[in-house]
Amino acid sequence: MSGPDRTAVEAKLVDWYQRPGIRAKGWAPNLFWTPGEGTPFGRVKVEPCELEVLFATILGEPSECKERLDAEAGGRGTFLAANARRHELPLLTRREG
Repeated sequence: MSGPDRTAVEAKLVDWYQRPGIRAKGWAPNLFWTPGEGTPFGRVKVEPCELEVLFATILGEPSECKERLDAEAGGRGTFLAANARRHELPLLTRREG
């Protein structure tokens, strides 16, 4: 992944997941994370930048990944943001490695 630091994005995702706007969706952590030792937030299962765009749109926060996804994946960032605005959960890309 080029662009935003993956570690920083992943830390932000855990923080954002715990906000009321995301918690209200009723999504269990294991939808996006493989549980870690003593925490539901282990390894991210999906591409972190895609999840960052989804969460940012829901929370009304600026996304640091949307432009990169648009450039590298043919408008994927805009697509994910549109899904979030329609209250849809799109199929996110499974994380490699």
